Amino acid sequence: MINLKVNKINSWGKGFLTSVLGTTVSILLTFGTSALVDEKMKADIQRQTAMMVIHDIDECIKQMEEMAEEEEKRNNAIQYVLAHLDQIDSLSADTLETAIDMFIEYGADLSVFDDAKENIFKSSQDIWRNLDNMAFIDNMEQFYQERKEFSTYLATDPAFRHPISYEEYCQMRINATSDVHNIDNVAVLKEKLKDRKIKYYIDFSVARTRYYRMFAQRWKNISDRNKFIMDISDEELAAYIKNSQRSGSSVGKRDMTGQWERIMDGTDVIYYEFLENDSFRRKRVGRYPYPTYNGDILVTRSYSGTWSLKNDTLFMVFDPKSAAVEIDTSQITYRLEMRDSVRNFINKHYGNVKEMTENLRKAIEEDQVDTFPVTTNKARDKIEMVVSGSSDEIETRYMKRIKDSDVFKK
Repeated sequence: MINLKVNKINSWGKGFLTSVLGTTVSILLTFGTSALVDEKMKADIQRQTAMMVIHDIDECIKQMEEMAEEEEKRNNAIQYVLAHLDQIDSLSADTLETAIDMFIEYGADLSVFDDAKENIFKSSQDIWRNLDNMAFIDNMEQFYQERKEFSTYLATDPAFRHPISYEEYCQMRINATSDVHNIDNVAVLKEKLKDRKIKYYIDFSVARTRYYRMFAQRWKNISDRNKFIMDISDEELAAYIKNSQRSGSSVGKRDMTGQWERIMDGTDVIYYEFLENDSFRRKRVGRYPYPTYNGDILVTRSYSGTWSLKNDTLFMVFDPKSAAVEIDTSQITYRLEMRDSVRNFINKHYGNVKEMTENLRKAIEEDQVDTFPVTTNKARDKIEMVVSGSSDEIETRYMKRIKDSDVFKK
């Protein structure tokens, strides 16, 4: 009896222990897995944040290098003008325009750098908490502080801020007597080169270029240091930049087939028609108003070619022989006394269709192939195209599907 009782207890104890052990293992697995997931999520956030702000530094470096190049180009032009003041009336228009560009503040917004990523970095407590590498954080704080101070110099210091304000430039255009309200560069230079403020700005040009390059190098050192700290390769950063610019789903041939429109800045619209037989047609319709008439002059530039898709990339091969330009003045009206002025304007700017067509042909002949990584939305009625600019800038463009359009029937 005693042995039997002991056996019963032992059997019950084994079951109990097995149950406790199973529960314990389950709890450990649950919380252990959860902890692993949290750690992985933390590492992912840390890495994505690091690449975001490193890319921010690299973009600012690129801006500073471009500013240095522009400063050198404009200083060379203004020094040439100063050396040939007695011949200023006969100097080339390009030289005069480049020289005067040194002084003018084009645009009312004085902010040079985009601070969106800085705001994300600084405003999110989660990001701060996950970035536990203090050297990285110190480097970023140093960069953003230097960028803020330099932005202040650009906006306020007379050695850096353009001496002709945007408001003054606008007034100069209003006062201009030419039909298109372009300023008289010769007259402006003759007047402004006597101004002590302008002379000071010119004298500081070489120093400005040196400062731009100095800060570009300082920030490059910070960028390289942060890449090293976080062990981020150039390839990984390039992949991050590419992925951050893209969204949506893969595009198939059926998705691309049809007619699309892309509204440009202002009133220009580009139309595409992608056909099943791998050919495409493209039209850009520009609307051009002018104070001397009501309505718009329509200028249509068109060409065709072949298209294909490979690995979510759209390839378009242009046919230069298909280039065509059409001018439509049927939508404009004007007062009788303005007839001669309007006709002269049209003849001057839109009268030589043959020359405009030849210029279009040459333009597409120089760059006969265009490629765009493309994605589409769930409804398959919008296309996102990623475009790389001449200075490695990345731009996203969007096309919208159109139906029952007669734009290509003309």
